Amino acid sequence: MGYYLYIVRTESGKPRPIPKDELGQALARMNGKLAVLPGSEGAQLYMPALGEERDVIVCEDEELWAKNPGEPLAEAMIALAAQLGARVRNDDFETLRSLDDSYVHPDDRAERDAAIAAARQPRTLLGGRKVATGVKLLFLGVVLVTALVRHFQGAS
Repeated sequence: MGYYLYIVRTESGKPRPIPKDELGQALARMNGKLAVLPGSEGAQLYMPALGEERDVIVCEDEELWAKNPGEPLAEAMIALAAQLGARVRNDDFETLRSLDDSYVHPDDRAERDAAIAAARQPRTLLGGRKVATGVKLLFLGVVLVTALVRHFQGAS
């Protein structure tokens, strides 16, 4: 599993997509700090200053995200989000003002609380299903072995 950062834009708790034309305008205002990765047909952004060490921002269905971004790309994402009237959010539903400063945005509170509640749920039901499946498979195995033994004893 990786660590993800997302550029999100919400209004009254509802997501607002980031269209490609608006993204292109924001990139133009960033003076080359971020650019469309050649050959990606606009599906990925990269930092030309990093050369071959390419972390990328994926542009997919009017959403922007990066997996395991290094500090330079994370800072560039914060700058891009500012150009878009958006914000950068991590896996813990924290919005980043900078790499050292985060907060929980009001639009993310309910989703964050639900994720925390789900993580606290006891896993006994899942464990119980595994035990039940194991017992069923064991029973099936015993029935199969018994049938095979009877078949071969009858063939003798």
